[in-house]
Amino acid sequence: MLFLVVFACTPETVEETEKEGATLPTTALGTGEGELDPESVDYTYILGDEEQLSDPRDLGFDPDGNLWIANRDDDCTFIVFDAGEENQSYYRQKDFAAEHFMEETSAFAFETAEGQDGDHGYEFGSCGESRNTYNGRRRPDNFMGPVLWSAQIDIFAEENPNGLGSHLDMLHQSPNCVGLAWERNNVYWVFDGLAGNVVRYDFQDDHDVGQDDHSDGLVYRLSEPTVTRVEEAPGHMMIDPATGILYVADTGGGRVLALDTQSGERGKELRARNEPLEDYAEWDGVEWQELVTGLSEPGGLALGNGVLYVAEWGTGIIRAFDLGGNRVQALDTGAGAGAIYGIEIGPDGALWVVDNAAPGVFRVDPI
Repeated sequence: MLFLVVFACTPETVEETEKEGATLPTTALGTGEGELDPESVDYTYILGDEEQLSDPRDLGFDPDGNLWIANRDDDCTFIVFDAGEENQSYYRQKDFAAEHFMEETSAFAFETAEGQDGDHGYEFGSCGESRNTYNGRRRPDNFMGPVLWSAQIDIFAEENPNGLGSHLDMLHQSPNCVGLAWERNNVYWVFDGLAGNVVRYDFQDDHDVGQDDHSDGLVYRLSEPTVTRVEEAPGHMMIDPATGILYVADTGGGRVLALDTQSGERGKELRARNEPLEDYAEWDGVEWQELVTGLSEPGGLALGNGVLYVAEWGTGIIRAFDLGGNRVQALDTGAGAGAIYGIEIGPDGALWVVDNAAPGVFRVDPI
């Protein structure tokens, strides 16, 4: 059965989608004040149920400008080339071992061009809101956490040397992960939804495609601040590369946090579950603040041109703030509660949105 699913998610040729009325992609939100008139923006359709998008949760752009979409319903990944253009095309891929490595995917995080690896090209991370049930076929054992992947088309969901799919590495101390951010090299930050912590993961050297050596992993669990997951909701994270500040959507807390990733020190040693690690410990004394409070279940985050965009999962409103936490502008998407998941500023400067209810991925353009 697994082979049939893999074939169904991996077409032999690239599929093309027709685009109409191309508009100039610029950021419509965050350049003014107050409430942005919903009639002043248009939502350019990228992919949706016509292309078998079902329960999409997050999106991201690789350094080449290709759009990646996490499709939680079937553990597939959509890779869109020339997204939003008339010649747009896409692959729909599923890794051989996605039932573990991409089960219930909730977040993607892509490195920048400076982080490119010589062997595997550009890389990205994923994590899932899962306790490792293999899509409900096994009892949960909490053996879950962030996964490292190659964004090379001839590696991702293609190579499978040892029956473990095409992943480059995985560490397993954070079940029910709902947020992920890339810092540098093979370092990622995680919203651990089960324990309610922010956790820093350093894969160091990846174990190569489809291997399983995790012994050089460095995992540091922040003692403060704590965060609260809302079931089925995103709790996304974003690092400002200019400052090293990590922004966290604390969904259950109704707030956005700002953490200094260069602060703090190693605390007491912790005991790792089910895998050897080079180091696993608490991390104490991180400098942090509540940047924004009083939000309705903030989930999606995006950052661009000194503006932080926050999608309220509880309302469907996307709010723009300056980096001091001051309100700038807001847009009611009309999607309602429980609909808006991942948001991203694309390489074109436009705001891209996952509407889970539609379902679809859209670009927000001014009319």
